[in-house]
Amino acid sequence: MLTPTQAIKSVFRKYVDFTGRAPRSEYWWFGLLLWVVIALISALPLIPTGTNMYGDPAHNLEIVPMALGPILVIGLLLPSVAVLVRRLHDANFSGWFVLLGFIPVVGGIIIFVFTLLPSNAAGARFDVARLPKADGLSFQGSGLR
Repeated sequence: MLTPTQAIKSVFRKYVDFTGRAPRSEYWWFGLLLWVVIALISALPLIPTGTNMYGDPAHNLEIVPMALGPILVIGLLLPSVAVLVRRLHDANFSGWFVLLGFIPVVGGIIIFVFTLLPSNAAGARFDVARLPKADGLSFQGSGLR
């Protein structure tokens, strides 16, 4: 079981790595981080920043979620999908099962149940042997250097 720090570091280290497996702890700690970040950004417009010309509390931070939201979505979409695919691999399901999420209502429930399943030893079939990195610029497998 990974600690929260280890799990989040692992997700960002494997930013767009759709191979291998992710334990439940990695997936759920990253999911918790996403929910906390979304909650904090969503709460910013509720902070009073002074008063308006009528003496009512002013909330001038509405622009922050509108500006940060798209940036976060773009920046966190790939690692979110990658860790979900690796989590499905760990439960011995194909990463293509992510597409079940497009089925209204039941698709999300099915994926939720799959992410709750324990690790399955048969999921090792998704592990990939990594090639050692060559010195300098290299095009591994192409014979070019």
